[in-house]
Order: sequence, then C-alpha cells, then structure tokens
Amino acid sequence: MLFRPFLIALTALLVDISILSATATNTNTETHDKIPVATDSLSIHLSANLQSRHLWRGSVTCSAWNIQPTATVSKRNFLVGFWGAYTVNNSYSEVNLYGSYTIGRFSVAVLDYFCPDETLKFNRLFDTNQKTTQHTVDATLTYNGTKKFPLSLMVSTLVWGDDINATTEKNYYSTYIEAGYTWERTQTQKFEFFAGITPVEGYYANSLNLVNMGFSASQTINVSSTFKLPIFGKIIANPHTQNLYFVFGATIGS
Repeated sequence: MLFRPFLIALTALLVDISILSATATNTNTETHDKIPVATDSLSIHLSANLQSRHLWRGSVTCSAWNIQPTATVSKRNFLVGFWGAYTVNNSYSEVNLYGSYTIGRFSVAVLDYFCPDETLKFNRLFDTNQKTTQHTVDATLTYNGTKKFPLSLMVSTLVWGDDINATTEKNYYSTYIEAGYTWERTQTQKFEFFAGITPVEGYYANSLNLVNMGFSASQTINVSSTFKLPIFGKIIANPHTQNLYFVFGATIGS
C-alpha cells in the first residue's frame, strides 16, 4: 500500500489526540518550523528571519548566514503562503509554496519544496520527472494544541518528488512525526520544546529513529520606544546522527 507509513503515523496521532483532550479550543500558537494556523478572518502576514544557519527536522540544509522571508494570506480558515531561504554566499536557496486548511484544532497542509541552484541561470521549475525534479511534495496533518495545554502534534509524509530509493527507484514515502510544547513565560519571552521521530526507512534515517529534539527560546528586545526586535536561539540535537547544533537569529516584521 503506497501510503501505508502515512496511515500508520496518522492513526497513532489521532489516538494520542483523543487521549489528550475532548474539549479543547483552537489557538494560533506557532510551533517549531511549522506554517501558521489559518484564520477565519482576513489575515496578511509578512516577515523575515535572519539566522546563522537553517535546520530542517534534525538535518542541516544550509550552514551559512541566511535570510528567510515569509508571506501568508489567510481567509475562512484557508491559508496560502510562501517561504524562502537564501544564504549570503549563494551556497543554498529554497522556495516553498504551501496551502493549508484549519478545522477546529486540526490543520491539513500540502507543501511544495523547491531548491534551485542560485549559481545557474536556468533551473528546472517545471520538471515533473521524479528522477530529475528539484521539487518535493509534503502532506501534513497537525494538531495545534490549546492555550491551556499548548502541546502540538504533527505527522508528515513526503508523497512525491525526489524522495526516491536509489535501489528500487520508488518513493520512500518518508514519514516524520513531531511533538512540541510551548511555554510563554512572559509576553516577551517564549520557550518551545520539541522532539521528532521517523517510524520507517527514508530520508531521515534507515529505520525507526529519534532524529530531532531540542528547544528554542525567543525574546523581544525594546531597541527604542517605537522599535522592538524579536531574537531567538535554538539548541537542536539529532540522536540518530549524533550531531548537536546551535542557531541564533532575529525576526523583522509582524
């Protein structure tokens, strides 16, 4: 069955959620490396992160300083957004398009990861051959937690693109499951704790493994009476590869 890993992870997620809460309400809490929760009223969001490196689910995507612009539009619980990453030395670039729909405490999303080569004049934006494409399509289901108990759960499966087993030339359908908890200590200081596993062989590991864990801290600094600058730091470990990382950055925009 093609989507067997995704269905197994999805079942586990739904069981966990049913145990956690039956009376929770929706919250706009954003968790580690996740897209924003869609809103019912019209919402437009523009911002950019400047950070020392970028990690995705326990792996380094770029080790140079980079800027990460974000733009989202949300209405009637639908959300469409763009996210990018561009290093200062042109060693890495990424442009992602995503859409999501929020129902109560749950969000369903589809993301297209596209990684062009900034040193080339032409890139394969419209290449749909899985052996050569620079796209990867990700399907996710997220439980967004509540204000009283801000625990989030997310399950993701790479359903199309360059997530290919070189031996069989078939999709791995790499699956990743992450739990996160947010602690807002004050109005200007927040901590997030997270841990992620992969249940099967694929992009993240060659078997069931804990591939991502750590915490982040963010704080808003009053630069002047009219300008506030949110800064953040993240400690991230990948027990599978036995790596430890520290990321520092700042956010510009709402």
